[in-house]
Amino acid sequence: MHRYELAVLNVLKDGKSSSLEGILKKSGIGRDEVLWALENLSARKLVSIERRQSTVAELTEEGSRYLREGLPEELLLRSLKKSGVSVSELSGVSERIGLQWSKRNGFIAISDGIVGITSKGKEALKSGITEAMVLHEIAENPGRYVSISERNREAADNLIHRKLVSLSSKSEITGISLTARGREEAVHASGDEWVESLSKGIISGKGWEGVRFKPYDVGSPVEREYPAIRHPLRRIIDEIKTAYVGMGFSEISGPIVEPSFWVFDSLFVPQDHPAREMQDTFYLSSPERLSVKEREYMKQIGKAHRDSWKGEWEEDIAEQALLRPHMTSVSSRFMHSIIEQIKSGKAEIQLPIKLFTVGRVFRNENLDYKHLADFYQTDGIIIGKDLTVANLFSTLAELYAHIGIKIKFKPAYFPFVEPGVEVFAYSERAKEWLEIGGAGMIRSEITGMPRKRVNVLAWGLGVERDLLLRDQTINSITELYGKGIGWLRQRQVV
Repeated sequence: MHRYELAVLNVLKDGKSSSLEGILKKSGIGRDEVLWALENLSARKLVSIERRQSTVAELTEEGSRYLREGLPEELLLRSLKKSGVSVSELSGVSERIGLQWSKRNGFIAISDGIVGITSKGKEALKSGITEAMVLHEIAENPGRYVSISERNREAADNLIHRKLVSLSSKSEITGISLTARGREEAVHASGDEWVESLSKGIISGKGWEGVRFKPYDVGSPVEREYPAIRHPLRRIIDEIKTAYVGMGFSEISGPIVEPSFWVFDSLFVPQDHPAREMQDTFYLSSPERLSVKEREYMKQIGKAHRDSWKGEWEEDIAEQALLRPHMTSVSSRFMHSIIEQIKSGKAEIQLPIKLFTVGRVFRNENLDYKHLADFYQTDGIIIGKDLTVANLFSTLAELYAHIGIKIKFKPAYFPFVEPGVEVFAYSERAKEWLEIGGAGMIRSEITGMPRKRVNVLAWGLGVERDLLLRDQTINSITELYGKGIGWLRQRQVV
């Protein structure tokens, strides 16, 4: 047994209850050592510790400042002692606070914009404001809060409400005594210390012979350890990337802030399409415009818009700066670059080319369990020859099989693909098919090449919804962003 524990047992072996101060005085060891010994003895049920909970009031930083300088209402009453003051002159923060509390307590009256002191205010100035007296009382003796008279209780509560005083709970040891098991241990305990841990010297010098070792208490409470764990969203993003790479795709990336050209115009979205409206898309005020370097391509796309949509096409609209609402803008940039190389014939291009990207996108959405204004999306394209919709379906089915989600397709319209489909996955929780993205075959008006020569398959799919479908413990994708570290720590490590 440790000498600190022996010292405490020796003080208590007469069977009488003792105070903490009594043990400190008789044992001759420090407070921290006594408290440590008591915790150990209590854990082994050798001593019984009686505690009393008490409420302690302490001044906050602002309360301490007012203690030195005076309460705002006190300072205001002093300034009104000789003559009235216009309300407009009391523009400082402290003066406004003083005005508020003085009016509430009936210390002042306001007439025609002039603040005057009342008889109650004069009396408070003469005999002292109750809140100021209670503030001094608490500063001198924090434990006096519980014994504050009923007459001053309202003033004390006001100080707490004003955050000038804070309350805390304090545990105080009132009595310590031996249990029946402790009395028996005290009789048989030797004066020898228990060895708490082995050392090289004890082992090599056989110092362990005839020595009592302190037993391990495997039931003792310990501080909880939290293993490292990846966020569920990060985990599924990594899974998606691994699946793509395993299927022969290469990762690409692009900017979050884009000109409207790469987001809409290059994807054959008309300039009067509802998706371009501010209720759907976030436009920037600085910069308002971003120039497009690929001038010839922009002219080609502009002509395609005029010929197909039979309307005006404006370069200023194409250069509006915005936050990308989908990852297809990244795919569009790379697709254009690769097709230009194919057209020129200057570089040997090995088809098919498979590209994917995963990143954050932004839409002006109303938040609910399956919608966010800022979320992740994955986009992919395959550039090749003789590609069909069957290739698209098999690719997406294989991708989702890797992350354990079963999907199906429904015909749908998107301006930049023909034919187009929506991708759905079944939600076991909601008992319904949930739309997770769109896909299709890129139109020849965008590629600028006949489909007999080059085909492009493309898709854009939500990431958070995949997690909502797969993880039944997540009820809303808002949980992925609104929860703290405690939520993550409580999750199962997989």
